[in-house]
Amino acid sequence: MPFSTANAAEINSTTEETEQAEEAVFDAAFYAATYPDVVAVLGNDEQLLYMHYVNFGKAEGRFANAEEAAAATSAQVPQEDQAAALPTVKEGSYNILAIGNSITLHPVCGYWWGSWGMAASSKDKDYIHQVQAGLSEKYETVNLDIISVQSWETSSNRSRQLSKFDEKLANKYDLVVIQLGENVNNMTTFKKDFNKLVSYVKAAQPEAQIVIVGDYWYRSGRDSAKSQVAANQGCNYVDISSIRGKKAYRASSGTKVLGDDGKQHTIRNQAVLKHPNDLGMKYIADKILEAISL
Repeated sequence: MPFSTANAAEINSTTEETEQAEEAVFDAAFYAATYPDVVAVLGNDEQLLYMHYVNFGKAEGRFANAEEAAAATSAQVPQEDQAAALPTVKEGSYNILAIGNSITLHPVCGYWWGSWGMAASSKDKDYIHQVQAGLSEKYETVNLDIISVQSWETSSNRSRQLSKFDEKLANKYDLVVIQLGENVNNMTTFKKDFNKLVSYVKAAQPEAQIVIVGDYWYRSGRDSAKSQVAANQGCNYVDISSIRGKKAYRASSGTKVLGDDGKQHTIRNQAVLKHPNDLGMKYIADKILEAISL
């Protein structure tokens, strides 16, 4: 349906967030054009876009209309200092290593069509490639290596899996992102094993900044174990629990994916549908970028 400008007060809602936002003028066309990641999940329905803004977008720093966005931008930097505040691109390269499970990378198979984070609609939409893109605004060249090691999660002897990291760990990285744990069911030795994993990475990458990503799928004790290891090891911990279980951030049946074969495919498989969608991937990427000290 065509977009039109809607006054927030005209849309009935009983939520506290809606009552607080009643005076704002919501421009659905602006919101859709500015935030295509939201449209990719919710479509072009004006009321759904508005409700996303009220319940999620406003808290995430998204703007309801062009005037609001322009005012916020000009308020951030005094006009006379705006030219001097423009970001500069550092010469040289910035190197990233991502260690993760299917949320980070899943190989092509019968129900998945791209060698990137499962359920992202294209490679550039998964969280780690969005982190790479974000850092590319700061650095001349940003290189990315990925180790997909779901086998570490499911192994009965996780220490033996660490040698799978050696080939990549022989390189030098500026940032290592560790996104592992969601497929661990037996928690008996999880904290000890996760601590060994982080120590193993730190020994090979003593100068790298290490970011540990919290659980997207919940199991009691995993998040707390990872956050404690991060604190003890001096790593940054990224909590993503606020999107856990929320439909707006999870893949939905019928979503189109542009595969490695250049063709459009449709998500139907239940295993894929458990993963974060483009919006969820963006949330994770943004949280990682916030945690990085540049």
